[in-house]
Amino acid sequence: MKKKLHPSHLWIPTLLRIICGLILVYASLDKIGHAATLMHIIEAYQVLPVALVPLAAVIIPWLEFFTGLLLCLGVYWRGALLIFCTLMIVYIFALASDLIRGIELNCGCFSIRSTDMISWWTVLRDLGFLGLGLFTLKSPKTYLSFDPSDSSSKS
Repeated sequence: MKKKLHPSHLWIPTLLRIICGLILVYASLDKIGHAATLMHIIEAYQVLPVALVPLAAVIIPWLEFFTGLLLCLGVYWRGALLIFCTLMIVYIFALASDLIRGIELNCGCFSIRSTDMISWWTVLRDLGFLGLGLFTLKSPKTYLSFDPSDSSSKS
């Protein structure tokens, strides 16, 4: 017998889902339309083959934007959260890899004009974002959402 969640318990994952979405939308806004600048930032991380850097500079901002939008709207939120968590894992790997190798560079995380250098605090921040995503992913459903995989739609 499944334990029924009290409706108030769904507000926390709903809020976290929207926060995850807003993080991605905010991160994407300054990058969209600035692929050339973003390309230099991505190249500086030295984690992708040079041939894939231009493609990443075009795709990543739009992937962040549309994934964030889906999370904010609650449409296919589980799939969007999987993408969110995957992006965080990739970002954590890239940041940690450069820090371990002693590469100093501009994060480019929320602004391509930022002068913030990467640090272990940046890794910790992204680990926190990943934790938000994973916690929310464990929720059986959220308010204000549509996802065929929600528990309520499996009646």
